[in-house]
Amino acid sequence: MSSFISQLLQPGGGIALIPFIRATVCLLLLMTIVIFICGIARVHMVVLASLSTGLLISISWFERAWNDVQRRRGGQAKSGNDAASLAQGNKEPEKTD
Repeated sequence: MSSFISQLLQPGGGIALIPFIRATVCLLLLMTIVIFICGIARVHMVVLASLSTGLLISISWFERAWNDVQRRRGGQAKSGNDAASLAQGNKEPEKTD
């Protein structure tokens, strides 16, 4: 459990939460549809369902873009054997203080 929390606190660690966020938004969408069918606050449920759908679409778009960036970064490190690409990929930033 502590390793999961430490992974979340590292830069870019929030990506591990995407499946949980997607499941939560899907449950919200399901509940809004059920409540709409029951006839409670229909206008509000339509608005909430459309917002939930937009959020699911944006999460999918972000995950796809993140995977593309990670694939490109992995491809550069594996295929680049010249000195310039090795210097850029393995060099840590210099401290300025």
